[in-house]
Amino acid sequence: MSSGTPAGWYPNPDGSATSRYFDGQDWTDQTMLNVAPPPPAPATAPLYPPPAPAVAAGEKKKPSKWVIGGAIAAGVLVVGGIGAAMGGGNRTADTAPAPTVTVTAEPEDEPVVEPVAEEEPVEEPTVEESPEPEPEPEPEPEVDAASFTRQAGKHLDDMRKDLDDIRVTVAEDGFWRLVSNSVELSFNLGQLQALDVPANVDAKWAKQLNKLENRVDDLSEAISDENSGRILDAVSNLESQVESARKVAKAAK
Repeated sequence: MSSGTPAGWYPNPDGSATSRYFDGQDWTDQTMLNVAPPPPAPATAPLYPPPAPAVAAGEKKKPSKWVIGGAIAAGVLVVGGIGAAMGGGNRTADTAPAPTVTVTAEPEDEPVVEPVAEEEPVEEPTVEESPEPEPEPEPEPEVDAASFTRQAGKHLDDMRKDLDDIRVTVAEDGFWRLVSNSVELSFNLGQLQALDVPANVDAKWAKQLNKLENRVDDLSEAISDENSGRILDAVSNLESQVESARKVAKAAK
């Protein structure tokens, strides 16, 4: 049943400088240090609540967690009272700002990074490539002088036969046969120009072929004009040039 005394903090019945909390029916184990005069009890409350339970002789009462909590609360009240006194008489403890505690974190030591020495590039040994040997020129095949003389003589003989036919054709007044003989002379000249020439007569042979070509051209022009006199003169000049070329061909070695 209720004792009629409201719950609250009251002077500790044991006479110490602490206050004990009364829950309206019994005393609790909650105590706190008296840092300020305890609040006055209501007018209707008795002067003291019922006495606290007795503690057996030789038994030490263990401080409860509420004692520690009350001490912390009392410390907060003291700090709040000091803040109110410094802030002005009209400010109450409820409006006083709580002290700000700034915690400065110590900077961690940054790791020291040692510079890494750059490795010098290793020069690779230079390998000099030996130049490739130039291919040796292939020796020119030797010209068979005897074969040259034989083939040159054969083509020159064919030219002489064509020239003899031209003489007969002019005597018989057969113009169309002259054209055929002129073509055969040009063919024989081409065969002579295609021969492989020995070195000892190369220059002389080239001159003889050049003269032969000029004489063949003169004969062809005479045949085109159908001029018998000029044709016979061109035949004689060409016969003389054929014999000169024959002498050069026989001199080949």
